[in-house]
Amino acid sequence: MAVGKAAPWSYRKGATALHRLPAGGKLAFLLLLSLAAFFPGSEVQSLAIVAGIALVLIILSFIAKIGPAALLRGSGPLLFLVAAVFFFRGIELSPPGFNLDGLWESALFAVRICAAFAAGTLLFAVTTPGEIRKSLSRMEAALRLERLKLGLGISLMLGFLPRFFEIWEAVNLAWKSRGGKKSLSRLIVLIPLVVERMMVKAAETATALESRGGGL
Repeated sequence: MAVGKAAPWSYRKGATALHRLPAGGKLAFLLLLSLAAFFPGSEVQSLAIVAGIALVLIILSFIAKIGPAALLRGSGPLLFLVAAVFFFRGIELSPPGFNLDGLWESALFAVRICAAFAAGTLLFAVTTPGEIRKSLSRMEAALRLERLKLGLGISLMLGFLPRFFEIWEAVNLAWKSRGGKKSLSRLIVLIPLVVERMMVKAAETATALESRGGGL
């Protein structure tokens, strides 16, 4: 990873107002923002909602002292896949050509993905997985749902999201150090490696939980 650059969706130490807010409140608010980005409506309504969400995230990014540019770092491969899906959907074989009817929908979907991605980046930049787990555990206790261990499961799932980007940054750096270029072949080679490492990490986590009597 480049020096001075944090991995996407990684925690940034700080003492800002956002860092000090309860983890549960931040999780709920940013989850609602992500869901609002996909709220069905007319094209004008959808664009207005996403623009409003983007403005809120930009303001919050300045409050968190990370800046709006950091919110989309690491989203390139995801947007590449969205563009690839649009491209293959638009190809017509008979007669040969390209259908642009779904251009607006694809562009709007990409913007929505960016908004949800940025919300996730902001959450993990100001909240640690441990804080999220403690907040969910308190909610479980209040609702008397400790036996279901929902807090543990959700916190583990959320914890794997920033871990994915840490692994992606590591294998991507190794790819670049060997002279690899930014191309489709990079995704074809690196994605299986990342998935394999994530599976190994999941197995290690499960083993650690079982040894401590904390299995789900």
